[in-house]
Amino acid sequence: MNEELIKQVEDLGLSNKEARVYLANLMLGPAGVQQIADASGIKRVTTYVILEALVNLGLVSQSSHAKKTLFNAEAPDNLSRLLEKREQSLEDQKQHLQELLPQLTKLKTLPKDAPSVKFYDGLEGVQTINKMFFSAVEKMKPECIYGISNLDLLYQYFPQVEDEGANPERVKSGLKSRFIYTSSKGPIMKSTDKESNRESRFVPIEQYALECDMSIGGNLIALLALNTPKPVGIIIESEQIAAGFKSLFELAWGAAAPYNNL
Repeated sequence: MNEELIKQVEDLGLSNKEARVYLANLMLGPAGVQQIADASGIKRVTTYVILEALVNLGLVSQSSHAKKTLFNAEAPDNLSRLLEKREQSLEDQKQHLQELLPQLTKLKTLPKDAPSVKFYDGLEGVQTINKMFFSAVEKMKPECIYGISNLDLLYQYFPQVEDEGANPERVKSGLKSRFIYTSSKGPIMKSTDKESNRESRFVPIEQYALECDMSIGGNLIALLALNTPKPVGIIIESEQIAAGFKSLFELAWGAAAPYNNL
């Protein structure tokens, strides 16, 4: 079959197989399904389904002769029905858009301080969150970054933090940190607090498993769930929510004080 002609008929709105079946039937004249299937190079069962679709489009008619169903391609002029159908579909879409515009406009006019939430998963996802968080917070230049973490879990995904005794992204940015943590190794961060520009407080892992890692900086909150087969993380951008998380951190900071006076 003429592939260029098939492509041109496709451009009118038919699928490749529909174009092949229609042109095969046009060349054959009244013919049975098997004949059309052989001429179009398409399986008989598929050809029958396509012929039924073309009948519904008004491009093929069917008749019976000697108890056999024959299909006959209508004159090519009928292909104009495809364009008419496409035009009608476009008009329907335009109408639907006009009805939808008020709802879309409302979304655009949401308050500028509406929270922005981004979700990431997998190893690369949580590592991306870490880089994005510190890159964005560095530009905000907050007085301090606040964090809560289980070091046993954190080190599995961020070995560079264990190697350097602190998050290298934060240290490089020059940002001060207040940090609540737990670890099966005990209060291991106190000795490096000064050189890491950090103030830390330890809580016992037997009482506080801390399975979610949290960082707060400026108007950003980064939450990481690391105690799962596939780690997940969320970044929330909101001044109000960040302020709320900071208040929760201060409560936790006060509650951790007794464990650091032993």
